[in-house]
Amino acid sequence: MKKLIKNPLIILAFGLIVIAAGSVGAARAAIVYQTAAERVNFSTATISVDVQEMVGDEYVSADDGLVFDSVKQDETIKIGKKYDERVRVVNNSNNETGYSEYVRVVVRKSWFKDGKSTNLNPELIELETAEGWYLNPDETTTEQEVYYMTSPLACGNAAEFITGLKINNEVTTFVETKPAIENGTELKGTIVNEYLYNGEEVYIQIQADAVQTHNSEDAIYAAWGIKATCSAPDDGNILTIGGKSVQ
Repeated sequence: MKKLIKNPLIILAFGLIVIAAGSVGAARAAIVYQTAAERVNFSTATISVDVQEMVGDEYVSADDGLVFDSVKQDETIKIGKKYDERVRVVNNSNNETGYSEYVRVVVRKSWFKDGKSTNLNPELIELETAEGWYLNPDETTTEQEVYYMTSPLACGNAAEFITGLKINNEVTTFVETKPAIENGTELKGTIVNEYLYNGEEVYIQIQADAVQTHNSEDAIYAAWGIKATCSAPDDGNILTIGGKSVQ
């Protein structure tokens, strides 16, 4: 039996990183990134957090979506390669009335094909995070990761969040074997292996929000519904979340 390999590439052609608009396809198998970032601020005007991304040699607000600049600069998306991406959060509350904040970031990851979500494992989309963030296992699923910054973020200060992006090599093991078709006719005695990542799109959404550090444990519970212990009633470091140490 003759066996054909369809698109057996470890290197994928790169489409276009966009927030919601259409994507630019490629002639070969392509993974296309779609990203979004948003910030959610609670009622007090003195609490505000911004999501910023390194583009070129400077940080810019990600209000219009992430672009993942180092991926964009590469001619192809290489599976297994770690791209040096920098995304940070900034306490951009009013300098005169602002306070230190506790920051939470929710990351949602998924695969799409032909406009529909697929069963390809979102955990294959790997984001590397900076030190000082706690990934809460009680709120984390394969599609969603919930991080808490364990120390207060002072007014006007920034903290790195994402430091790298990679597609796990395991994606190349998902192969479907089927009869080969040519001009609408099945080629008897010939099969073809198709890599399931062919034509897949990756969607990454980052949502950041913040709460006051005054009366810290009650503020965290009221805003986020989680029980935390802190090293001080005001402006302390978070020690535990849901009874688990974050250190």
